[in-house]
Amino acid sequence: MHLTGGCLCGAIRYEVLYEADAVVDYCHCRQCQLASGAPVIAWMQVPPTAFRVVRGSAAGYAWSPTAKRWFCAACGSPLYMTDADGRSVGVTLGSLNNPEAVPPTVHGWESERIGWFRVADELPRYEQAPPYDL
Repeated sequence: MHLTGGCLCGAIRYEVLYEADAVVDYCHCRQCQLASGAPVIAWMQVPPTAFRVVRGSAAGYAWSPTAKRWFCAACGSPLYMTDADGRSVGVTLGSLNNPEAVPPTVHGWESERIGWFRVADELPRYEQAPPYDL
């Protein structure tokens, strides 16, 4: 499925090819909480060949030796994340034009979930990172 998305102010736009077997997770890790300002953020993981920025240029922040978060420098919208090995691109579901098209399939980093935040679903939960087979 071909999807589009971008930032709040419209300066950055991207296209992504979503495959039905992609890992789509709610991430409860502390880094995602700090980067998004929210108790959880939802991501889909795609191969780098399935993602491209079509307008603008995102600013990057290397939050670890192995990963970089990309956001709009004008409006601050978190957009995607890349790994140093070039294995995957994590795209924020909230930045999609149609986030309803991609439902999460798992919860990751349950061990860092904020205690007062609960999602009532039956999705598998992983204490740390869910398995990514990219």
